[in-house]
Amino acid sequence: MKITLKDGSVKEFKEGMSVYEIAKELSEGLARAAVGAKVDGKVVETRYIVDNDCKLEILTFADDEGKLIY
Repeated sequence: MKITLKDGSVKEFKEGMSVYEIAKELSEGLARAAVGAKVDGKVVETRYIVDNDCKLEILTFADDEGKLIY
């Protein structure tokens, strides 16, 4: 599956992964700070399984949506 990140870069993963696992693949610090994500514009929690091509934005407490999730 192809994941398009907020900065426009594309990462490929072989199988479905949780938002947390994807964040951890990108950066340990990002994984620790993640409180949720936006998958194709839909706000989800870090346990949400991403299993198809999408746009993904990892949310932290610094983001408005991240504060709402927290």
